[in-house]
Amino acid sequence: MELVELLMVDHSDIRIIANNNLLQKNNAELIDFNKFLLNIHVNIEENIVFPLLKENNKDMIKLIDRLIADHKLIETLFNNLYKWKTSENPLFELRLPLFYKTLEDHNSREESDVFPLWKNIDNEDKIISMKNAYEIIESNDVDNYIKETGISRQMLKYIFI
Repeated sequence: MELVELLMVDHSDIRIIANNNLLQKNNAELIDFNKFLLNIHVNIEENIVFPLLKENNKDMIKLIDRLIADHKLIETLFNNLYKWKTSENPLFELRLPLFYKTLEDHNSREESDVFPLWKNIDNEDKIISMKNAYEIIESNDVDNYIKETGISRQMLKYIFI
């Protein structure tokens, strides 16, 4: 499995969460999702995938910079949602669909416009990127990654080891 394929699996899991409105449950679910999304998924994109793609295809710099800006917007939306959820503010219910839509639109753009360019990345860089991604996952709570993605510990070992 290549790293962008793993990120697309993450995107599938995010779609399942959004389509089933799974962030409604409780504050702990929100925190766990945020840890997965920002500390692992976004971290892998911004520190591993995007730099390699920008280096390999200078035409993608503006689009990738826009996607990075989207990550900041998503983080801001999340922080507001969390604040509204903990204070039982009705804005939580009103803005949660916007959060889901922003995530889904962002992920669709990555999948259609950016990730296909991964095929042009050198195989050695792909291997190194997988090792670096595994380090990010391990250093940011493997158990939460497993919970949020549905990827089993055995599958994780198979993918990375």
